[in-house]
This record gives sequence, structure tokens and C-alpha cells, in this order.
Amino acid sequence: MFRRRWSGLPADPVFPSNLEELGYFVNEVDEIRSRDDPDCYFKYFLTKNARWNDRQRFSFNEAIANIVASRLEAESLNKVLLPLGTTDPAAPHVKIGVSSDIDKKSRVVLIFGESAQEFGILAHRVAGGPGGIDQGSMVSLVRALKNQTSSPADASPPGIILANPGELWWWPQGKRGLTPTQRHSIPMSSAVHLGVYHDETNNSIPENRSPAEHVRHTFEKVVPALVPAAAKLDIIAVGDLADDVETFLDDEKVWAEVGGRLSSMTLLGGFYNAAESKFAGFKTFVNDRARAYMIHDHPLDMLVAGPYGNPKITGHTSYGCPVYSTGPDTVVTETMLITARDAVVNWIQEVANTPEYKNPTVEVFIDDSCDDKQEGWESTSWGPDEGEK
Repeated sequence: MFRRRWSGLPADPVFPSNLEELGYFVNEVDEIRSRDDPDCYFKYFLTKNARWNDRQRFSFNEAIANIVASRLEAESLNKVLLPLGTTDPAAPHVKIGVSSDIDKKSRVVLIFGESAQEFGILAHRVAGGPGGIDQGSMVSLVRALKNQTSSPADASPPGIILANPGELWWWPQGKRGLTPTQRHSIPMSSAVHLGVYHDETNNSIPENRSPAEHVRHTFEKVVPALVPAAAKLDIIAVGDLADDVETFLDDEKVWAEVGGRLSSMTLLGGFYNAAESKFAGFKTFVNDRARAYMIHDHPLDMLVAGPYGNPKITGHTSYGCPVYSTGPDTVVTETMLITARDAVVNWIQEVANTPEYKNPTVEVFIDDSCDDKQEGWESTSWGPDEGEK
């Protein structure tokens, strides 16, 4: 009879969270390349052992996240710990980024990325590959917003609150939050342990146990405490957070508190159905001052559907507001804000410059060469107050 001791199990691999020590560098176009072969990007498959590969990727992504955090800080985004009022960095918390002078702003942009991403990251496939760190992160978006004006009467740039709905799994040993993917790549007792058990008490962050709770905490606690009462709010929400934000706002009590402050809302990749909206005030706002983006082969910023959808387009198009394409180069949700960034920022500025802004009446023409064209849908028009045609 044989007995295997715990000490006989293979040790969990350890990698440094530093690009240089991992064998990479940032080149002149802000892309991460291999030091051994500058023509090559990140190499995931070090071995045939998935645990080794995942542990290396965990450290590589951590190194990128550290660079992004330092660049955001250089753009005057201060780190704030949630739940609001947390001062002990060892206590369960999630960090967000807030403009250092937000208390002086007349307009503030709230940015909610996907729940699968680390703080400040839009897409690792871009940040760690073709495109570079700034393009694949919130850094480029923050810099674009800082070039805006708050309103016709206020030439200063808007304030920014960069939410963090991804890092909500508290890692006690690392004293920080992790994404759903990261939690499975943290150090374990051996390389063959099955995974990390989720304990509701030890691995949850108060008032931020889920992305939906994080959205609520941001609106109910962070905004009233940090943002001037008269400041207008613009919302940018990506993927599943677009749905969480709309679900939160589509409520009569919430709308009574927040609705009057909203200037615009940009939704990228969500699936909230306008026909299921419960509150008329929210539905009217979405119809008048919101726009959605979807992945489509039309050129960037080309109209795809009206507020009540376009039956000629495959997939969900009934957002309750005009729907635009993110362009043929977009293939996954995480890159939507990267390719559509300039279009989104320009539209938000247009709304900010037009206090009485309403989405214009739009008309969609179906191209005869379109594969999904059907007879009878050559053109359909929608207006802010026209309803479904």
C-alpha cells in the first residue's frame, strides 16, 4: 500500500507580475512584445499544462493592470475604495477611479465596463496585443473625455467616475478584488488542486456582491457623496453592465432620485428590451437621449435600427433608442468601446452642447444587396415621439 504525502504534490508555479521579468517590453507604439523576438506578442502556451499557462497569464494581466492603473492615476483619477468610507486597505473593498476635482464639475461621465474585466481594462486581446495598452484600456477613453467641454457655459472638461464591476471577488490573501476568471488562477496549495472555494463571508465585498449591487452603490452612495447636486450625468455602459444599469434606472423611485440629473446614456452590447420597460419616465429618456451600439458589418456609426428595432437585422435591436453599428472590425463585445470610442465621445459632447437635445427622427433604408432583405421593408422611419411603425 502506498501513501502520497501533501509534500509530494507538485508545487504551484510562480511568475513575477512584471513585464520585464516575464520577458516582455513595451515598444514605441505602446504594444507589448517579446524580448526574445520583438515581432511576437504574448505567448500563452508555455507548456501543455493548462495550470502553468493560466498562472503565467494571471501575472501577465496583472502587470498590464498595474501599468493601466498608474496611467489612470497620471490622468488625475484618484483611487476610491468601496463601500464608500472604507479606509483599511486590508478590509474587503473594490477600487474605482474618480476625478480629483470632481466636486467642482458641472458634468460627470459614469463609465461601467464589463464584469469580466479588471479595473481600467477594456480588452486584454488589445492591451496585450495589436493595438497597445492605451487602446485596450480606459486610458484612451479618459483622455478623450478630458478634451471635452462640460457645457456651453463651462469650458472645463467633465469629471469621470470609472466604476469597477469586475473585481468583486475578494481575495483575502492578496487583499484585493478579482474578476471571475482571475479567482481561479490565484496561487493554490499545489498545482493539482481543483480550485478555490467561494465563501460568501470571506470572498464577498459588502454592498458590492454583484455587478448589479455595484451599480446601485455607485448611484446611491458614490454619486450623492462626491458629485455636486447640480451636475449632469452621462452614462457609458458596456455588455452585461448595460443591462444592469438599465434595470436599476427602470424604476419609479430610482428615477425620482436620479432621472432629472441624466444628460445622456450610451449602451454598447446590452440586451435590455425596450418593450419590457416598466417606467414611462425612463422609457422616454431612453427614446430621447440615449443611443445603443451593436456589432454589425455596416460602417462605424451607421444607423442600424430605430427605437423599436429593425426586423431585418439578425439579433436583438429593440433598445428603445436609435441603434448604430460599431463597424465591421468589431467582432466581440469587449472591443466595441475601443472601435466606437470617438463616435461615442463625439455624441456625448453633442448632447452636452444642446440642453434641449432629442434624438432626431431617423430613417433606415435596407440595401437591395443585403443578404437578409425581405420584401416590404425597404425603408422604415422612427421618431422620438412616433412609437412603433
